[in-house]
Amino acid sequence: MMELQDTLTGTIKKIAKIVLIRPPVLELTANLSSYGAILPIGLAYIAAVLHDAGHQIKVIDAPGEAISQFTHVKSPVGALTLNGLSVEEIVQKIPSDTDLIGITHMFLHEWPTVKAIAEQVRSLYPKIKIILGGENATAFWPWIYKETNAVDYCILGEGESTIVKLVDQIINGGSLLEINGVATRMHHHDHNPPAPPKRQLQLANLPWPAWDYFPVENYMQTSDHHGVHRGRSIPMLATRGCPFQCTFCSSPQMWTTRYVVREPEDVVAEMKNYVSRYKINNVNFCDLTAIIEKGWIMRFCKILKRENLDITWQLPTGTRSEALDEEVLKLVYETGCRNITYAPESGSNRMLKIIKKKVSLSHMIQSLKAAKKASVVTRINIIIGHPKEERSDGWHHFLFMMTCAFVGVQDAAVMIFAPYPGSDDFKELMADGKITFNSEYYYLALARSGWRTRTYNSIMSTPELIRLQFLLLFSFYLTAYLTHPYRFILFLKSIISGNEETQLDQLIRTKLQRMIKTPYLRIINGICKRLLQYYSRFTSYFFLKPY
Repeated sequence: MMELQDTLTGTIKKIAKIVLIRPPVLELTANLSSYGAILPIGLAYIAAVLHDAGHQIKVIDAPGEAISQFTHVKSPVGALTLNGLSVEEIVQKIPSDTDLIGITHMFLHEWPTVKAIAEQVRSLYPKIKIILGGENATAFWPWIYKETNAVDYCILGEGESTIVKLVDQIINGGSLLEINGVATRMHHHDHNPPAPPKRQLQLANLPWPAWDYFPVENYMQTSDHHGVHRGRSIPMLATRGCPFQCTFCSSPQMWTTRYVVREPEDVVAEMKNYVSRYKINNVNFCDLTAIIEKGWIMRFCKILKRENLDITWQLPTGTRSEALDEEVLKLVYETGCRNITYAPESGSNRMLKIIKKKVSLSHMIQSLKAAKKASVVTRINIIIGHPKEERSDGWHHFLFMMTCAFVGVQDAAVMIFAPYPGSDDFKELMADGKITFNSEYYYLALARSGWRTRTYNSIMSTPELIRLQFLLLFSFYLTAYLTHPYRFILFLKSIISGNEETQLDQLIRTKLQRMIKTPYLRIINGICKRLLQYYSRFTSYFFLKPY
């Protein structure tokens, strides 16, 4: 720890040496189709505010610093693969004079790795304070303190203002009781919940993510699968929070239900900055619910169109459809938006009421039609196996997905329900004694398909849910391609060229690259190119047009 004197006021300020750690990315080996790591935008915001507060920052970005390093590990749900530095390599990079360590902890399946990092640090450097932050740290903190003595503090909710206050109190010896949104071991022992965090409302006051601390170029050289890979991509946030309270979602505990937007001018300025600094050609917006206000998206698009940045952008996380009408979709396409993920989550109106998903399926179908007309590639997300789901709901999923395929939706994801800490469904299952905390549970969020998954539905078994999942996906893609036959040639073209338009294209191409040796892949590409030439001549002869 250092002390600096303010030249204007003469006051002495203590400066902390802080190491921020991003753990390696964990995936099911069977599902590993490409590099899964994306730039950690949450940690980059934390680095930015700590830097602005004057502290010395060092970031250890495990996947970013070893983007092509894969380590295979065993687990109760099957073989897993860690992408990035190992736990030992991370700890070795920590300077001995570090005062504080912050570890980002967003997902439940990261917990065994995060725990191992914290415990090795504690063993080697017992005096260093260890802080966790992120969505899982927010919801899971009571169990974190129960399972290890290596963690000192968990920051709850948005961490930008809280982390600065916490660091100042730690290095100056102040009272932590004055800080809202920090869970300590004392809260766990006393069964006394900490004061809730105060929502960070002034997004305009936040600095942009401090990407200078991260190996950005390493990420640019790989194909992440946050959405469709469209070249040199960077994640961004234009909004925070979600005004809805879906029972399966843990975001209300992390972000609250207060929906806050940045000024569109600031968002476009950040995009322009990345085009200049990193030569990006694509932005992945990772907002919880990116588009709710039509006025905002119209302003954003008009500013972006005026700047003429010549880049694409996409919404891969999942958004709503109310503001996505024909006018908006035409404009977003003109400004570079190529892929939008819609999040109906269910094709059953009965289930939509149960999970409190306030969405109109008929309105969403109209929006999906408008997206197809505007040439925007769309994807839908469906969750099956909710504890209150009945077999008849599966039929409604089927009808809705077939309708989506028929109207032009290109991609679909069907995932089996898993209870996330902090969600209402999690709390209800906990109260009913249906959740057991063990290593199998920690990895269930990864295993939401395949035979390693687990059902929380009393009516449908795991094999039944897996069969339903396969049926829905197979029927969707079969219908999508038979009703839009030109997609066969577009799919073939994307596999050959590597310019994927859908996540299915990306998945199959990367799978082929991992399965087939390069010489054979070249031969197959040559054959496919010749077939493509013949097909193009055939379609042009009969004046066939796409879609």
